Amino acid sequence: MITAIYISIRYLQSLGVSLLTVLFFILLIDGSDQLNFFSSNNLDAEKAILNIFLRIPMLTMEAMALIIMLSSILTFSWLSNSNEIPILKASGKSAFRILLPPVLITIFIGLLVTFIGGPLVSVSMRTSDSVLEGFNLSNKNSFSVSDNDIWLRDKSDSIDMVIKASQMNSTATVFYDLIFFEFYGQEKLNRKIRASKAILNEKFWELTDVKILDNNLEPENKSKPIIIKHLVVPTSLTNEQITNSFADPRVINIYSIKEFISRLEASGYTATRHKLFFLTELSRPLFFTAMLLIAAMFLLGTERKVSRSIKIFLCLFIGFLLFSIQKIFESYALTEQVPLSIVAFGPSIFAVLIFSGILLHIEDG
Repeated sequence: MITAIYISIRYLQSLGVSLLTVLFFILLIDGSDQLNFFSSNNLDAEKAILNIFLRIPMLTMEAMALIIMLSSILTFSWLSNSNEIPILKASGKSAFRILLPPVLITIFIGLLVTFIGGPLVSVSMRTSDSVLEGFNLSNKNSFSVSDNDIWLRDKSDSIDMVIKASQMNSTATVFYDLIFFEFYGQEKLNRKIRASKAILNEKFWELTDVKILDNNLEPENKSKPIIIKHLVVPTSLTNEQITNSFADPRVINIYSIKEFISRLEASGYTATRHKLFFLTELSRPLFFTAMLLIAAMFLLGTERKVSRSIKIFLCLFIGFLLFSIQKIFESYALTEQVPLSIVAFGPSIFAVLIFSGILLHIEDG
């Protein structure tokens, strides 16, 4: 029990050192980029610093696998330098007994990052987007999905248009049962346009079966719709902008993403990216455990046939290789060539089994 507590403390110390190191580089690299970006748009440093701190949770979440890897390398290097690993093994403790406390802590951290860090990241990213939009540094067009409808916003210098549609196709080029609310300024409704179908072309909407309620008519004519077969409405929206609105599922809280996926599918969208993101989030503890086992595989041994620096290099190389393999699998999953559950859990489970087997083989001599 005392040994487990000691190893746990060592591992937590390594986690703290690795986290602070990665945070320093995040502030150094991303901070300088944000300062340059804001200064190029004639904004002062205070606004840039606000956005830098809003981006820290997102960037830290992305780097957590690297933090686990670095902390594992640091822990086992400390134990090896002080000859504690040979002493522990000589006292009858196997590599798996030594690994048990770090593995449990790693799984707990994975769950913590997924179910607490994930919602924090979604809040910080939405806040960052709001800050950028407030400084006119982000795209003014937006897209959201309610319980039964799809909502689009198309904003230009003169007109602000809100569009509601009941369904769309998977490429965001054809929409059904639409209402266009066309505003001048923030409050004045210019006209309301209903259409049974709309095709999004480059720089314009092509509407079919149109009814127009024009607010600029005389009072007695406002309630009489103008009915026409076809209408062309200018737009700055593109189907790439609409589909790319779903490019980053991290802005959605993990506790509500399943409901969001259901609404997307009901609206005609495949939601493959969001399903993959959800499953990948659930597999995070396994992926972190695989990163820990990579370091253990090279640094828990007592033989000194290979230098420590080469072992650390191999740890980092295999860790990045595993990360790259998962990203390659994810790219295939987005084209629906590989089942999502295999993509999300397959590389992590395979890595855990392979590295555990190698460790067992090393233990058996």
